[in-house]
Parts: sequence; C-alpha cells; structure tokens
Amino acid sequence: MASSSHINPGDSGKITAKIDTKGRIGPISKGIQIFSNDPKRPVVSLYLKAVIK
Repeated sequence: MASSSHINPGDSGKITAKIDTKGRIGPISKGIQIFSNDPKRPVVSLYLKAVIK
C-alpha cells in the first residue's frame, strides 16, 4: 500500500509511480492497481507505457 490518505468524494489526489529503467532500452509497459472503498469501482487498473532511449 503506497498511502492510506483519505480523499473525500469529489476531491482529487495524486499518484506517483516509478519504473526502474536501468539497463533497459526500447518499449516498456507496467500496470498498477488502485484500491478504494468505492463500491462501484473498488479496484482501478492503470497501465503505464514508455519508450526508453
């Protein structure tokens, strides 16, 4: 769990994700999951894509 901050309904927050790109070249993709107490969407998946040059 990255954080247990409380965010009120309708408010927004910030999510920081880091990918270790050491020794990598080319396309990379990673997924992260956000868990909440929202009964309609308790889990949201985010996919990060990048090209390492």
